[in-house]
Amino acid sequence: MNKHQSYHHKDLKNDLIKKGIELVNTEGLKSFSLRKVAAACGVSHGAPYSHFRNKEELLSEIQIHITEEFSKILKGTIAKHNNQPEILEHLGKAYVMFFRENPHYFSFLYTQSSIKIDLTFSENDDSNYTPFEIYKDLAISLMEKANYPKDKQKDAVIALWSFIHGITSLATMKNVFYDENWETKIIDFMNVFNCSFFRR
Repeated sequence: MNKHQSYHHKDLKNDLIKKGIELVNTEGLKSFSLRKVAAACGVSHGAPYSHFRNKEELLSEIQIHITEEFSKILKGTIAKHNNQPEILEHLGKAYVMFFRENPHYFSFLYTQSSIKIDLTFSENDDSNYTPFEIYKDLAISLMEKANYPKDKQKDAVIALWSFIHGITSLATMKNVFYDENWETKIIDFMNVFNCSFFRR
């Protein structure tokens, strides 16, 4: 097996996904094609078809890839800080820094992908966006332990998610300038809420 074949079989799928994210963010979905992704990867126009039937399948795989990476970061943060009272703050920090380090992921997920976040808190949560469910389940468990009013829990979950999402949006925008370190300030931002359920 020559070097090109080795690359093709071992690394091409991941490279197509990464280059695909970059192209969607720079050129948009309208002009997105497997041919352009192949060119960006330096392979033949037909090479991507050994992994994806069409561009829609690649876009779906990109969405899955980012979601899995995001979910892994959140779950790992919970496992690491599970016995710490500031666990929700650590989760917020993990959220912001994941996208701060991968700003093109944030743009793709929330402007170009087909993800859907259900804020109705329906009983059928299995189909909801996994990262939101991870965050929601942790937040509600903390509220329950702090005897936070049940009729206010939904509002609190949405408000906190929106807050962190907004901070992340600012932290990933090229035209936003900030004179302090995002990573060290995130918990300070969250402490503005001073909610009892932040600390168990």
